[in-house]
Amino acid sequence: MGPRTAPPSPRADRGPAAALVIGGLAAWFGVTVISQHPQQIFDRFRRYDYTGLLIGNWRFFAPEPAQHDFHILHRVLTADDVQTPWAETTHIPKRTWRQMVWFPERRQDKAVFDVCAELIVSFAQPKLDITKLPAYQVLCDRVELVVREEHRANPTPKGFQFVIARSAGYDESENPDYLLISQFIPLQEDHRHE
Repeated sequence: MGPRTAPPSPRADRGPAAALVIGGLAAWFGVTVISQHPQQIFDRFRRYDYTGLLIGNWRFFAPEPAQHDFHILHRVLTADDVQTPWAETTHIPKRTWRQMVWFPERRQDKAVFDVCAELIVSFAQPKLDITKLPAYQVLCDRVELVVREEHRANPTPKGFQFVIARSAGYDESENPDYLLISQFIPLQEDHRHE
């Protein structure tokens, strides 16, 4: 028996093509990781990705994640002039395990959040009539829909009022802030369903 020779190293079998592929994959991985940084300056690599598919965008959180929930409440002036107590228009349900996989209702919550956030930004413009903004009109229409549904079996209420409240979500140690109380919004008789 002759002397034993060591088996050839797996790296010895790789040629320049393999090194080029490994280098290319490492560069692609590095650019993808860098592109996840919240600063927009790191997005410059994306302009070379004309398809938008090569450099993933996995920023799971916004640069400033939301720390509050918005709640919409309303009260109604009934047809016989009784003012109801404030009631929740939008309800944020407790989260379930199912919602980790399937949560289509989240779109409604997100829409309310976005509309409220847009209205709050407009508060910085003191001479702006927020009742003319599309976000205010969308919110008003949403509350009207809920009010009409709640009072479907009764005579149409004379009108309603709504409030936007901001809370710390499940942290009940912080009191809610009341950000906007609408004016009284009169309701007309709805003849569409007669």
